[in-house]
Amino acid sequence: MIVIAGTLTLGIAVDDSVLDACRTMMTATHAEKGCVDYVFSADPLNDHTLRVFEQWESLEDLEAHFQAPHMPPFREAMAQWNITGKSIHRFTVSDSVEM
Repeated sequence: MIVIAGTLTLGIAVDDSVLDACRTMMTATHAEKGCVDYVFSADPLNDHTLRVFEQWESLEDLEAHFQAPHMPPFREAMAQWNITGKSIHRFTVSDSVEM
């Protein structure tokens, strides 16, 4: 399993326009092959931070995601957010235990 986790720091506050673009992207991505989970969320302690969390069945599924037709419109939306920082990491998980 592949896990993506991190943050985006926006030059604007996370508002309804940002969350609407995230919801559209999340809905489309959840329908993709290999998507286990895909979430953007506003950080309740910092209104300029957007949290990212993804789970994919395989690296191939993640790579296919980057070519999905809903990526270009989302990238266009992101360009309006004036992203000033990004810390996103990919993890390869070989074992998982439900807690």
